[in-house]
Amino acid sequence: MKLTTENYSSSFLRFGERQAGVNIVYCPDEQKYFYNAYCLETKVLKELMSVEFEFLDDALELINEEFATWDKIDFEPEKGCGSCAAK
Repeated sequence: MKLTTENYSSSFLRFGERQAGVNIVYCPDEQKYFYNAYCLETKVLKELMSVEFEFLDDALELINEEFATWDKIDFEPEKGCGSCAAK
């Protein structure tokens, strides 16, 4: 499956210990946001690739072309205690 404009912020692509996806980054020098297409080795937390794009569609295109055979995984919701008194 591919990452889309609807799921890129809640999903990523995975193959073994590698993760690829798109996130939003802010550049204070230019005072604007960019879309970061990335790939990292999750076991050692090493970035393998990072490319910034002005447009989301361009970042998604790169990720979906480079990692087309990887599995799409949804981020797990934060775990917590639903009955916790410290809400």
